[in-house]
Amino acid sequence: MPPLTEGMIRGKTRMDRMDEVKNLNLWGQDLDVVDVLAKLINVEVLSLSVNQITTLRDFRHCQKLQELYLRKNEVADVSELQYLSGLNNLKILWLSDNPCSEHPYYRQLAIRVLPSLEKLDNIEVTDQERQQASRNPELDKYIVPLDPEAPRPTSRPSPARSPVSVQFPPSVGYGTGGGRGAPLSKKNILYAVMALVAVLDVDDLTYVRREIEQRLDGEFGP
Repeated sequence: MPPLTEGMIRGKTRMDRMDEVKNLNLWGQDLDVVDVLAKLINVEVLSLSVNQITTLRDFRHCQKLQELYLRKNEVADVSELQYLSGLNNLKILWLSDNPCSEHPYYRQLAIRVLPSLEKLDNIEVTDQERQQASRNPELDKYIVPLDPEAPRPTSRPSPARSPVSVQFPPSVGYGTGGGRGAPLSKKNILYAVMALVAVLDVDDLTYVRREIEQRLDGEFGP
């Protein structure tokens, strides 16, 4: 499993300086170590779902973070949420499909340590939930000092992810006579994209939309 590197971030964002990065989307890369996030001091949106991340400690440096998408990772200890407690601008957090999200007090603890949170796992945080989280004494046992220098938790073994099966139109592909044939036309590429969109879930569609918006901003923005 590869660590997240500055080179990967530069390749994705086209920015040379880490402190210039405001938005980073690297989902589905099998990343496990992301300590380079300490250099993203101005990042506002992080999309790192479908990786192998086991700890939230490296996100504590991203003080301007507003949205954090970490669905389908390997964060197991619900106490790890405390690493995010200093992120006063964090409004959206997705941690569903992590082992820690199965804990009975997961949602209440997240709301307790993140008072600015507005949406958790795509569900709005209500005032009633905030009151319940602030009054629940059972949460105190999970709010314990954490050592940022402790060894990183190891991820549990997980089966290899199967590629998505998509049915493409018959015209999509290369020719059969003499060599590789002609490349895909724009029309066929559009068919392929639409076929993929049909099998994506809400989280994945959110990432696709964000990528499209970034592309449009780059092509037609000021």
